[in-house]
Amino acid sequence: MKQSFLVTMMLAGVVGWMPNAVAEIEIHKQQGMRYVTGGGTPDSDKEMKDLAPRFPIHLFFAAKGLEERIEGVNITVRDVKGTVILEAESEGPVFFIDIGSGRYTIDAEYAGEKQSQTKDLTGRRYLQMRYIFNE
Repeated sequence: MKQSFLVTMMLAGVVGWMPNAVAEIEIHKQQGMRYVTGGGTPDSDKEMKDLAPRFPIHLFFAAKGLEERIEGVNITVRDVKGTVILEAESEGPVFFIDIGSGRYTIDAEYAGEKQSQTKDLTGRRYLQMRYIFNE
């Protein structure tokens, strides 16, 4: 009964107003910072692209010899004093952080391999950081 109703509504063009069945990517908050993680599928890639301008730090993850999406990267962000200000795990190959200006060290760990980058975020610019792991 429900299925025939939905089919009828689709044929009538009424279903267009219904919300998209694809879940939206969740924006997380931790210690006053916002971050979002995802990507790796066409719908998720589009959502991440739409969200990108709202997050000044963009992290991208890949593993050599691995074509499918990478997830489960452990992220640690430290301020200039070495204080941990964010710890999270990626849910896809893309991770965006909304954070104020400053110098940050961002550690990414995947499959036992840890990589670290220190960058300065100043003004209204964006930082794009790539982490390529050996797999």
